[in-house]
Amino acid sequence: MTMDEDTKRHAQIYDGFVQFFKYGTIAVVISLVLMAIFLV
Repeated sequence: MTMDEDTKRHAQIYDGFVQFFKYGTIAVVISLVLMAIFLV
């Protein structure tokens, strides 16, 4: 196992985490907007 392979694997995990976090944030914002529309 070379450092290059390990770095590449770490970068893939990091990209996946960032993408998941981004979509999670978007989902939370949409949920809050819908709650504001329907509950107020």
